[in-house]
Amino acid sequence: MMVALCADVFLGVFSRYVLRSTFTWYDEIARLLFVWIVFLGAAVGVRRRAHFRLHLVTDRFAPPARRAAEVLSELAIILLGAVLIQQGWKIVELGEFQQTPVMGLSKRWVYACMPVGGALIILYSLPHLWQAVSAVDPHAPSRP
Repeated sequence: MMVALCADVFLGVFSRYVLRSTFTWYDEIARLLFVWIVFLGAAVGVRRRAHFRLHLVTDRFAPPARRAAEVLSELAIILLGAVLIQQGWKIVELGEFQQTPVMGLSKRWVYACMPVGGALIILYSLPHLWQAVSAVDPHAPSRP
């Protein structure tokens, strides 16, 4: 998607400044790809545990409290994914009656990134939640 986005934006800039006639469709494709990249990238961030966490605070907790914070953190991420699915699906349904102005694509394709991203966030959070819940020794040193 990133390669397609870069190629699309390049074609848009090329058409505007070299050909002096802008392709009318490049902006819609760029917006569609960018929105999908954001939601899929958020899911990848959850999978890699690259999302924002307050290590400065949680590293000062006692091991049982640190473990509880990890579990609560994963539960909050799963809740966010559920909200993205639930609210995203409502928006997808609204997109049935909307089309992009130039290409006439259904906006459902744009809005579908929310429930798909939410489902992937939940899917990628479950192993982390299982790992946090099933830690053998709550008094063991924390993982880096």
